[in-house]
Amino acid sequence: MIFRRRSESAGSTGSAADGDSAAVAGGAPGAGDDEVVHQVRRLQRELAELVAGANANGGRLPPGAVPTVRDIDDVLRPLLRYIEIQSASEEEMRYLTAIVHEYLPQALGDFVALPAHYADRPGVTGTTPADDLIRQLQLLDEGANELQDLVYTGDAAKLAIQARFLDAKFRRSDLDS
Repeated sequence: MIFRRRSESAGSTGSAADGDSAAVAGGAPGAGDDEVVHQVRRLQRELAELVAGANANGGRLPPGAVPTVRDIDDVLRPLLRYIEIQSASEEEMRYLTAIVHEYLPQALGDFVALPAHYADRPGVTGTTPADDLIRQLQLLDEGANELQDLVYTGDAAKLAIQARFLDAKFRRSDLDS
Protein backbone atom coordinates (compact mmCIF):
# COMPACT_ATOMS: atom_id res chain seq x y z
CA MET A 1 0.00 0.00 0.00
CA ILE A 2 1.56 3.26 -1.13
CA PHE A 3 0.36 6.60 0.13
CA ARG A 4 1.05 9.95 -1.48
CA ARG A 5 0.96 13.12 0.58
CA ARG A 6 -1.27 15.75 -0.97
CA SER A 7 0.18 19.25 -1.00
CA GLU A 8 -1.51 21.71 1.33
CA SER A 9 -2.41 23.98 -1.58
CA ALA A 10 -4.32 21.24 -3.41
CA GLY A 11 -7.99 21.66 -2.76
CA SER A 12 -7.66 24.27 -0.04
CA THR A 13 -7.97 28.04 0.17
CA GLY A 14 -5.12 28.58 2.58
CA SER A 15 -7.09 27.91 5.75
CA ALA A 16 -5.09 24.72 6.42
CA ALA A 17 -1.89 26.72 6.44
CA ASP A 18 -3.49 29.29 8.76
CA GLY A 19 -4.59 26.49 11.08
CA ASP A 20 -1.05 25.06 11.06
CA SER A 21 0.35 28.48 11.95
CA ALA A 22 -2.13 28.83 14.78
CA ALA A 23 -1.32 25.35 16.04
CA VAL A 24 2.40 26.06 16.02
CA ALA A 25 2.13 29.54 17.46
CA GLY A 26 -0.53 28.85 20.04
CA GLY A 27 0.12 25.18 20.67
CA ALA A 28 -3.56 24.41 20.08
CA PRO A 29 -5.54 23.34 17.05
CA GLY A 30 -7.12 26.12 14.98
CA ALA A 31 -10.85 26.54 14.70
CA GLY A 32 -10.79 24.72 11.35
CA ASP A 33 -9.27 21.69 13.05
CA ASP A 34 -12.24 21.07 15.37
CA GLU A 35 -13.67 18.52 12.94
CA VAL A 36 -10.33 16.70 12.74
CA VAL A 37 -10.06 16.63 16.55
CA HIS A 38 -13.59 15.24 16.82
CA GLN A 39 -12.86 12.62 14.16
CA VAL A 40 -9.55 11.65 15.80
CA ARG A 41 -11.21 11.18 19.19
CA ARG A 42 -13.86 8.97 17.61
CA LEU A 43 -11.13 6.92 15.91
CA GLN A 44 -9.25 6.62 19.21
CA ARG A 45 -12.36 5.17 20.86
CA GLU A 46 -13.00 2.80 17.96
CA LEU A 47 -9.38 1.62 17.97
CA ALA A 48 -9.49 0.98 21.72
CA GLU A 49 -12.71 -1.03 21.25
CA LEU A 50 -11.12 -3.06 18.44
CA VAL A 51 -8.08 -3.92 20.54
CA ALA A 52 -10.30 -4.83 23.51
CA GLY A 53 -12.42 -7.00 21.21
CA ALA A 54 -9.34 -8.74 19.79
CA ASN A 55 -8.08 -9.37 23.33
CA ALA A 56 -11.48 -10.74 24.36
CA ASN A 57 -11.60 -13.03 21.31
CA GLY A 58 -7.95 -14.03 21.60
CA GLY A 59 -8.81 -17.69 22.12
CA ARG A 60 -10.89 -17.69 18.96
CA LEU A 61 -8.41 -15.81 16.75
CA PRO A 62 -5.47 -17.60 15.10
CA PRO A 63 -2.00 -17.42 16.66
CA GLY A 64 -0.37 -14.12 15.81
CA ALA A 65 -3.61 -12.20 15.26
CA VAL A 66 -3.80 -10.47 18.65
CA PRO A 67 -0.13 -9.42 18.66
CA THR A 68 -0.53 -8.00 15.15
CA VAL A 69 -3.63 -6.05 16.21
CA ARG A 70 -1.59 -4.70 19.13
CA ASP A 71 1.23 -3.78 16.73
CA ILE A 72 -1.26 -1.82 14.63
CA ASP A 73 -2.49 -0.13 17.82
CA ASP A 74 1.11 0.68 18.80
CA VAL A 75 1.48 2.59 15.53
CA LEU A 76 -1.94 4.21 15.27
CA ARG A 77 -2.49 5.30 18.89
CA PRO A 78 0.50 7.71 18.99
CA LEU A 79 -0.23 8.79 15.41
CA LEU A 80 -3.79 9.71 16.39
CA ARG A 81 -2.50 11.74 19.37
CA TYR A 82 -0.07 13.51 17.04
CA ILE A 83 -2.76 14.26 14.45
CA GLU A 84 -5.08 15.52 17.19
CA ILE A 85 -2.54 18.28 17.84
CA GLN A 86 -0.94 18.81 14.42
CA SER A 87 -3.84 17.85 12.13
CA ALA A 88 -3.42 15.90 8.89
CA SER A 89 -4.31 16.16 5.23
CA GLU A 90 -7.69 14.94 4.02
CA GLU A 91 -6.01 12.01 2.30
CA GLU A 92 -4.17 10.97 5.47
CA MET A 93 -7.39 11.16 7.46
CA ARG A 94 -9.19 9.13 4.82
CA TYR A 95 -6.61 6.32 5.01
CA LEU A 96 -6.52 6.41 8.80
CA THR A 97 -10.31 6.33 9.02
CA ALA A 98 -10.47 3.44 6.55
CA ILE A 99 -8.01 1.36 8.59
CA VAL A 100 -9.74 1.94 11.94
CA HIS A 101 -13.35 2.21 10.85
CA GLU A 102 -13.48 -0.26 7.97
CA TYR A 103 -10.59 -2.60 7.24
CA LEU A 104 -9.58 -3.73 10.73
CA PRO A 105 -13.09 -4.27 12.12
CA GLN A 106 -14.20 -6.01 8.93
CA ALA A 107 -11.25 -8.43 8.96
CA LEU A 108 -11.74 -9.30 12.64
CA GLY A 109 -15.54 -9.38 12.43
CA ASP A 110 -15.63 -11.60 9.36
CA PHE A 111 -13.30 -14.12 11.00
CA VAL A 112 -15.08 -14.18 14.36
CA ALA A 113 -18.43 -14.61 12.60
CA LEU A 114 -17.25 -17.88 11.05
CA PRO A 115 -18.06 -21.11 12.85
CA ALA A 116 -14.91 -22.23 14.68
CA HIS A 117 -14.52 -25.43 12.65
CA TYR A 118 -14.17 -23.39 9.41
CA ALA A 119 -11.19 -21.34 10.64
CA ASP A 120 -8.61 -23.94 9.63
CA ARG A 121 -10.43 -25.35 6.60
CA PRO A 122 -8.91 -24.40 3.22
CA GLY A 123 -11.26 -22.32 1.13
CA VAL A 124 -11.58 -21.67 -2.58
CA THR A 125 -8.17 -19.96 -2.70
CA GLY A 126 -6.40 -22.86 -1.00
CA THR A 127 -5.72 -20.82 2.13
CA THR A 128 -7.57 -21.06 5.41
CA PRO A 129 -9.60 -18.18 6.86
CA ALA A 130 -7.02 -18.07 9.68
CA ASP A 131 -4.22 -17.60 7.11
CA ASP A 132 -6.27 -14.96 5.32
CA LEU A 133 -6.90 -13.04 8.54
CA ILE A 134 -3.21 -13.06 9.48
CA ARG A 135 -2.27 -11.83 5.99
CA GLN A 136 -4.87 -9.05 6.15
CA LEU A 137 -3.62 -7.96 9.56
CA GLN A 138 -0.03 -7.94 8.31
CA LEU A 139 -1.05 -5.77 5.36
CA LEU A 140 -2.88 -3.40 7.70
CA ASP A 141 0.19 -3.23 9.93
CA GLU A 142 2.34 -2.36 6.91
CA GLY A 143 -0.21 0.24 5.80
CA ALA A 144 -0.31 1.80 9.27
CA ASN A 145 3.49 2.05 9.31
CA GLU A 146 3.51 3.63 5.83
CA LEU A 147 0.87 6.13 6.91
CA GLN A 148 2.87 6.97 10.02
CA ASP A 149 5.98 7.56 7.91
CA LEU A 150 3.98 9.71 5.50
CA VAL A 151 2.61 11.96 8.24
CA TYR A 152 5.89 12.36 10.14
CA THR A 153 8.06 12.71 7.03
CA GLY A 154 5.73 15.33 5.59
CA ASP A 155 5.81 17.37 8.78
CA ALA A 156 9.59 16.98 9.06
CA ALA A 157 9.90 18.27 5.49
CA LYS A 158 7.83 21.33 6.44
CA LEU A 159 10.29 22.00 9.27
CA ALA A 160 13.26 21.69 6.92
CA ILE A 161 11.68 24.10 4.43
CA GLN A 162 10.94 26.59 7.20
CA ALA A 163 14.51 26.29 8.50
CA ARG A 164 15.94 27.02 5.03
CA PHE A 165 13.60 29.99 4.68
CA LEU A 166 14.61 31.41 8.06
CA ASP A 167 18.27 30.77 7.33
CA ALA A 168 18.02 32.69 4.05
CA LYS A 169 15.96 35.46 5.65
CA PHE A 170 18.03 36.11 8.76
CA ARG A 171 21.56 34.90 8.09
CA ARG A 172 23.90 37.63 7.01
CA SER A 173 25.46 37.04 3.65
CA ASP A 174 29.18 37.43 3.02
CA LEU A 175 28.17 40.11 0.55
CA ASP A 176 26.63 42.17 3.39
CA SER A 177 29.26 44.45 4.91
